[in-house]
Amino acid sequence: MKAAATLVAVCLAALGAGCAGPASTIVDDPFDISETTGAPEISAIVDAGGGDVTLAGPLAMEPSDGVAVIGETLWVRGRSFGRQPTVQVGGRPAAVLGRTRDGGLVVRVPAGTPSGAQAVVVSNEVGKSERPVNVRRYAAVLAPGSGQIGWSELGADGPVATGTTPVPGGRWLALSSDGRAGYVAEATGGSIDVVDLPAPGAPKVIYRLALRPGGGPVVALAAAARAPLLAVVRANDVVLVDTSSPLHPARSEPRAFPQAVRDAKVVAADISPDGKLLAVATEAGNQVVMLDLGPAGHTPVAGMLAVAPEIRESVLADVAFAPGGDTLWVLSGDTPRSAAVGPEPTELRAVRLRSDAQSMANLTAARVVEIAEAAAPVGLGVGRALPLASGAAIRLPPERNTVFFAATAHPGSSSGIFRVGAEDAATVTIASPSRLGRPDISPEGRWLLAPAAAPDGSVHVLAAAIDGRPAPPGAARPVAVIGAAAGELPPAARPAPELRIQP
Repeated sequence: MKAAATLVAVCLAALGAGCAGPASTIVDDPFDISETTGAPEISAIVDAGGGDVTLAGPLAMEPSDGVAVIGETLWVRGRSFGRQPTVQVGGRPAAVLGRTRDGGLVVRVPAGTPSGAQAVVVSNEVGKSERPVNVRRYAAVLAPGSGQIGWSELGADGPVATGTTPVPGGRWLALSSDGRAGYVAEATGGSIDVVDLPAPGAPKVIYRLALRPGGGPVVALAAAARAPLLAVVRANDVVLVDTSSPLHPARSEPRAFPQAVRDAKVVAADISPDGKLLAVATEAGNQVVMLDLGPAGHTPVAGMLAVAPEIRESVLADVAFAPGGDTLWVLSGDTPRSAAVGPEPTELRAVRLRSDAQSMANLTAARVVEIAEAAAPVGLGVGRALPLASGAAIRLPPERNTVFFAATAHPGSSSGIFRVGAEDAATVTIASPSRLGRPDISPEGRWLLAPAAAPDGSVHVLAAAIDGRPAPPGAARPVAVIGAAAGELPPAARPAPELRIQP
């Protein structure tokens, strides 16, 4: 990659002289591409940043740092690629987004690509060629009240701290479906900061998207896993943000919630992987309401489930869609709002979702697990595990798949990340005397990461290998990502931290 970095630096310096200009111009006519009778030959791979790739014109390029981040554009240079080559990055298929005048290819590091040294393979009907590239996957930790995002690189041996990015007023965090961008929302609901994750050297804030006022404070920020859509859930409405161009998202007009939902007060929300449904948990009545995002400008109710209607105070802590979109997980228990009525049991519910209107309108819990060892639940982590190959293993019903959540562990006052699998029992996967926040799972299902906030305001990332393989020595050590500092709020008053891993 050193040669590639030198190459692109020289070409960028000579842009006006005609080096990178003509060579990196996207070919818009496929018949301008020559046929080949030989095998491909890759001469260099240039990481070009996270910008969009146009159908014609110069390729948007940032200075190369020799590392390809998930979602980053790659300029594959060489010859004899032919008119219809196929490309793989780390064994994952990568779509050819454009062809350059010098015969090169433009692709993007696809979601799910393993981190570390990976092969870029170009194949045609004659043969193939490959060249290595170093792939980086970030885990982002937002510590509300500290004014910072802490970054760690997640590799084969676990996480390694890589720096911080200032995000004044940041309260909620989400990542785009392709991993190119991070989004940080203020608690007041006035704007969103857009973070460029493939930026050279380290992620940086590049843009602030203003939202229309009047919707109230933000109560959740959720990105669809398989659709270019971000939901900014405020007290009275939801703003859908089109992330087809992740670094330059476009907001829509706010969609007001039905009056009954507004009156019940939203406490948590999540968007389905396909971006078609919004699940909200309400304070009044402890209900989960499924809202249809299909009708333009409206959010009609598609279904409703009363989780604990007999309890007068609010006990719903979080909701999260499973990766397949066929199950909604609902976490309930002690909350700051329920303290007046005494302790409540921590319960995890799995709600099966079906496509027919009748089943959606009459939601029922397919599974309820009470976890006596947990109290004061914080947030759910469901991950993005890849589906099993057909016939390769016995498939469990969706409600029996594994889910993780953060809570206080009994007995004592330590925190834990609890794992609930096929059995109706929970085990503590990660334990810490510090306050644990929302966990996340790496795309291949290898690592569970959780943020831990210490009393002095510092935040560490804790890791556990959850795929059954032994963890490398030192992988379980805490990784300091945010140092102790005064910040924007006293450490004791800060909300629990959130962690998100690139897809």
